[in-house]
Amino acid sequence: MKRLTSSLVICMLMLGTAACTSNTETDDPPQSQQISIDTETAISDMTAPVDALVRCMLENDMTYDPEDSEFFWTALCYFAGAYGQHHPLAELSDTDLTLPTQAVQEHAIALFADYDDLPEIPADLSFRVTYDADSDTYHFSLGDIGLSETTLTFEEEQNGIVTVRAELRSTMEDKSLIGAWRVTMTENTYADSIAEPLYLYSISSVTPLDETTDDTTSSETVITETITASYNGLSDGHTVELTLEDGSIEAFQFTDADVSAKLQQLQTGDSLTITYTQERKDAAMVITAVL
Repeated sequence: MKRLTSSLVICMLMLGTAACTSNTETDDPPQSQQISIDTETAISDMTAPVDALVRCMLENDMTYDPEDSEFFWTALCYFAGAYGQHHPLAELSDTDLTLPTQAVQEHAIALFADYDDLPEIPADLSFRVTYDADSDTYHFSLGDIGLSETTLTFEEEQNGIVTVRAELRSTMEDKSLIGAWRVTMTENTYADSIAEPLYLYSISSVTPLDETTDDTTSSETVITETITASYNGLSDGHTVELTLEDGSIEAFQFTDADVSAKLQQLQTGDSLTITYTQERKDAAMVITAVL
């Protein structure tokens, strides 16, 4: 299983504030907000739960809603399936991961700042997670982060609330941007009661940013083509490999829910016709329709 390569870029925010003197109102000089090494490390450690949430939201067309048991457990399956093996109480096999209830609660606390208790598992998620009452353990199917990674950029800390920008990017040569989100986190209030807490923050909101391309995207005309190819399989939840008519193999990305549903119904070797766009010749090819 690939392990996520965390990357944290610390941004300096220049803040202008108005301050009152005894007689006149003047502007203070810009202030730079800095964070301690401990805080930087704690934020970096949150890359895993943030990555699980943004993939869950993107690949299932969901919004951040801890009150929705479907979203709660889907996000938890992403988190535990890809990163749960790092917990000291985890038991790993070839196909699944076993975590005691205590460890599952710790993962849920990192994902949801308003966490109260583990809700009942929705029936349609039984193929991804099950509960064994005799051993008080949960069994999760293993996951893989595929050909992409999430990075966090610190934005600000105010009144105990940390705000970061999360970016999901391809790990292929073009490093294309797949999605961006603004994430807020608060102190993990349960951390003091955990012997060796892995996550010192709890996520309180994840908001998608309307950005599908980099700011440096070329102004060249967007390429749009319709082609017929052979299906080779999914590399991850938003990347598919296709064999083109000339015999070459290419990786295409997708974010559209309808496209994802149609691709998941295919078998290796099936023929399909797609329409894709490409911002520039060296950018990722993104499927917009499966015809």
